[in-house]
Amino acid sequence: MLEIVFDENKDATFLEQPCLLLKVEDSFLSSWQKMRGYAWSLFDVYPLERVLKIQMSQGDLMYFLALAFCVEAYAEATDVETVVFVVGDSQKALSEYKPFAALTNALRYMRDLLRMDEKEAYADIKRLGYLGLNVQEDYLKKQIVVQWLDSKFPQCFCAAQKNAAFLLIALFKFWAICKDEQPRIGIIGENVWGDVILPNLSTEDEMIEYVIKQTMGEKCKLMID
Repeated sequence: MLEIVFDENKDATFLEQPCLLLKVEDSFLSSWQKMRGYAWSLFDVYPLERVLKIQMSQGDLMYFLALAFCVEAYAEATDVETVVFVVGDSQKALSEYKPFAALTNALRYMRDLLRMDEKEAYADIKRLGYLGLNVQEDYLKKQIVVQWLDSKFPQCFCAAQKNAAFLLIALFKFWAICKDEQPRIGIIGENVWGDVILPNLSTEDEMIEYVIKQTMGEKCKLMID
């Protein structure tokens, strides 16, 4: 998995070794699609670089660009191991990046599920208890029930089809990693109804954007229509 690092050193070095330093205008990356395209282009142009160092003009979109690098690195053949962002306060940046790191993890897992045999994917979902999720299979109703936190009144999310189920699992994994305070229950099955019915999107890119919207909310409003 690609490593994202925040560094207060503005020189073209990382860990006292020379590296490629690129200066980026924030205005050039005005949408999620442009960010993904930029990340892909760097992997394509510099496939043998181990470290890419980025200095943004303002930094307002830095965490989304970091997410775009991680999304593109999933399937791209590249030797890039680390993307370093130049910041004024590395500890503050690392703290603010934590939900994006959780989102990266959730998106990667969702994409892994998409590449598995369906039975294998559902078997893997049942092993998510290590995150604090309560995952149970109801054989009579032919459902998988995923619960985050115990409450009499959790918000209910339902998924009737495979891709919708993987969206649901990505969301629950994000909430579990972030230790979100709101209790939720997710139901995967053929006949399910709840507060939120997740869509069965047809493409991986649509699924990625949906999860980003549901987890980042207002933060991504201007980037993803």
